[in-house]
Amino acid sequence: MDNIAFSGIRDIFEECARLEANGRDVVHLEIGRPDFDTPKEIKAAGIDAIEDGRVHYTSNYGIEPLREAIAQKFATENGLDYDPSTEIVVTSGATEAVLVTVLALVDEGEEVLVPDPGWTYTPSTRMAGATPVTYDLDPEMGFQPDPKSLSAAVSDQTRLLVVNSPQNPTGGMLDETHAAVIRDVAVENDLLVLSDEIYEKIRYDGREHRSLGALNGMQERTITVNGFSKAYSMTGWRLGYLGAPARFVDPIVRVRQYTSTCAPSMAQHAGVRALMSGLHTPIVEAFTRRRDRVSERIEDVPGMECSTPSGAFYAFPTLPSGHEDERAFAASLLEEAGVALVPGTVFGEVGAGRVRIAYANSVDRIDEAFDRLEAWL
Repeated sequence: MDNIAFSGIRDIFEECARLEANGRDVVHLEIGRPDFDTPKEIKAAGIDAIEDGRVHYTSNYGIEPLREAIAQKFATENGLDYDPSTEIVVTSGATEAVLVTVLALVDEGEEVLVPDPGWTYTPSTRMAGATPVTYDLDPEMGFQPDPKSLSAAVSDQTRLLVVNSPQNPTGGMLDETHAAVIRDVAVENDLLVLSDEIYEKIRYDGREHRSLGALNGMQERTITVNGFSKAYSMTGWRLGYLGAPARFVDPIVRVRQYTSTCAPSMAQHAGVRALMSGLHTPIVEAFTRRRDRVSERIEDVPGMECSTPSGAFYAFPTLPSGHEDERAFAASLLEEAGVALVPGTVFGEVGAGRVRIAYANSVDRIDEAFDRLEAWL
């Protein structure tokens, strides 16, 4: 555990709680938690499950109706063909899906390629006794994977390649050219791929999401992770899922049997309802307005530069003029102005001189945060 750092985001979150307990008003732009309520139709399905007594353990794989709905979603939206009986696993959030995948499929001493900047993948790798090896996402290319960095990171010990699109913390999205780069590296080196697609429904300007598993030669080697927290504002329901070939699901389920056993049963029934229609649409429309406002306000801050986010709900700008230490900047801004951001190096070395802004807050509060930032500067 000495090799597993405490979450840098949670450090900021706890400091916010301390300030608020002392009466301070803090504008929260630090945590990836949509501020919307869960859509009422989804809540009603969860309430119905509770009132009907569907409150007990489920299969380690998840309830059959949800696995069937997920398989249908994969087929129609992602071009992925999974058997709901043997190739879908419902998890307690997408974060657990990542962890159980790494624990199940990576041996001690092997290497896992993780994006820099990125989130959660390095601690998961270390928990498995494996070694995380980073590859760079290029800010000059909208945080696409750097092909040279990726190729140089591969070794004889590499087992798994992790990709996240749309990305946390950058808001970038994998384009067609770089998706092909990922595919070629994976196929040529016979690597497994963990494709984290939790933000897939939150994208802007008509951008299309590409599931890596749908590319030629990829489904047989790819574990596709997704969930309900972000697009449906269901963070507290703890509901995620993965699709993978049955030969990978077998060890993954064995890990699940000794961790959370199953996702909350009432949350699983709510998940069935979430997948039945476009309940995420109003949430994505609101994020679009917030993305546009954050981009406008960043442009007005001297020295702050940021590629326009293509997806998710994060911006990853450089520090304002006159500031170089992202940790000192974030700490001072929080303490003195009541604005909570996350230092970029929480997510890796590429984050040096940057901060992450999570625009999971209202336009009014976003404006308040930038007003305070400008006055503080």
